Amino acid sequence: MKIIKRPAEVSDMEFARTVHHRAYRDVVSAQYGTWNEKAQDEFFANDWCAATHQIVVCDDAVCGYICVENREEDIHIREIVIDPKFQGKGLGTSLLREIIEDAEARQVPVRLGTQQANRAVNLYRKLGFREFERTTTHILMEWRSA
Repeated sequence: MKIIKRPAEVSDMEFARTVHHRAYRDVVSAQYGTWNEKAQDEFFANDWCAATHQIVVCDDAVCGYICVENREEDIHIREIVIDPKFQGKGLGTSLLREIIEDAEARQVPVRLGTQQANRAVNLYRKLGFREFERTTTHILMEWRSA
């Protein structure tokens, strides 16, 4: 599996919105009891415009997007969003391992927040992320080198 990341362009926004909605619909519905398309459109637009994203391409198929902030004190994963039709194939694991390798080289932790209903929590735990805080809606996790 060949995975590349390229800078997101304005023309990628509609693709990313569609993938966001596909990937998060079940999570949001499970956690909040309903899916509000208008609210999710607004949430996505605000988040998309607030940060720099990369488009994830796997074997020449555009399959998701990622937003990672390389800060001085840590690496912060804002989002890894994979289209559900590409989930379960090791793509998220590969992206996370690449981030972890970078963190090891820089000797900084990796931090992220995820919704409690997101099944990706299991993947994060499998890769060594530990919960350090919990809110009413989110789990905040951190990976640190051993």
